Amino acid sequence: MATSRALRPLTRRRDDVDPHRAESRVTAYVYGTVLVLAAVVGTSPEAVDDGAAVLLVVGTVLSTYLAHVLAHSVGSLLTGGQHRQLSHAVRDATPILSSGSLPALVLLATALGWPPEVWGQSLAAAVGLVRVAGIGLVYRRLQADVPLGRAVLMGVVAAAVALLVVVLKLTLTH
Repeated sequence: MATSRALRPLTRRRDDVDPHRAESRVTAYVYGTVLVLAAVVGTSPEAVDDGAAVLLVVGTVLSTYLAHVLAHSVGSLLTGGQHRQLSHAVRDATPILSSGSLPALVLLATALGWPPEVWGQSLAAAVGLVRVAGIGLVYRRLQADVPLGRAVLMGVVAAAVALLVVVLKLTLTH
């Protein structure tokens, strides 16, 4: 018998992701999103206007993805480990690639003329912040044993910490 759409849970749960790989994916999701958020917030209105901010976000995503895959596979590469570990690292790092997709599109639209620079940059930053705030729900989707209240609270805390990280990065490095 088919389950009606109204009776399905709010988050689709995956039974095929073991806890270690779920944590690896969540790590990639948060790390990529926080770095994209810092790149978006740290760019100038001129860079948003002329499209350089799009390249900054894309460069941040690609370099972070490659660094993450390298970091998670260097041990198996040095010891002649299984090809499977490298393929897991590549797959588990894909949330980094998705972290910059929507902010880059928003910044590209802004560079093309709509919305105005400050709105486009703010919207791209808001996308990153909402993405971090949703991390608890992402983990809940990967691991069915996380209560909804805990998942939401974790997202709120993660968003607050992400803002702190961005402020520290911009204060100390710019």
